Amino acid sequence: MSADFDLKLDHVAYQVKDGVSTRTILSIDDLSIQAGEVLGLRGASGSGKSTFLKIISGIVTPQQGTVTWGNLCLNAQSESDRDDWRGKNCGFLFQDFRLFGGLSALENVLLPLTFRGKITPRDRVRAEKMLQGYGVPAQTLAAYLSRGEMQRTALVRVLISSPKVILADEPTASLDFSNAMRVMDALIEAAFHLKATLLVVTHDSQMLKRFHRVLTIENGTIRGAGL
Repeated sequence: MSADFDLKLDHVAYQVKDGVSTRTILSIDDLSIQAGEVLGLRGASGSGKSTFLKIISGIVTPQQGTVTWGNLCLNAQSESDRDDWRGKNCGFLFQDFRLFGGLSALENVLLPLTFRGKITPRDRVRAEKMLQGYGVPAQTLAAYLSRGEMQRTALVRVLISSPKVILADEPTASLDFSNAMRVMDALIEAAFHLKATLLVVTHDSQMLKRFHRVLTIENGTIRGAGL
């Protein structure tokens, strides 16, 4: 695995204004994740999970500490440089899919590539093959896909860019058990082949059993455990 994508958080604190005072949302003294690790993240609503994902991907920056990927201190970069780094290296998968209903499954998958330049015939063929592999009809409008097909389309949209880091926020919460397992299998398999770091936020105990390491976040602090 490339050490360029080892993640280390050192004395990170993120605070927000709460009236006349400040409230600490996240406080992590020391956390290391090796490149290519596949982890679960659990915690109650409001515990800081979403803030954690935003901090390690550079969407927001902590007021204290450092967030380092390899030799790159992400929170020391400018906003535009963080955006560039995230666009090149991170893929996000959400439970609400975030597809455009008036576009086909194929068009939804190809959409992020338009921000990198012209879509090539090779891109189109690759996207079609990936959708076919996941059992999604490429030309069907997203609005007419089943929920499982929608989530798998969203997954292909993430994987088409071959990210080094995959962040999945409750990706199976709105799916039945069969589709949830299919998506989780696909995520883990894809991360293995891409040698990508995978972090999955989930409340589902059955899904958490799939990970060798699970991080638990409570009141903005994180502890690691193996399940």
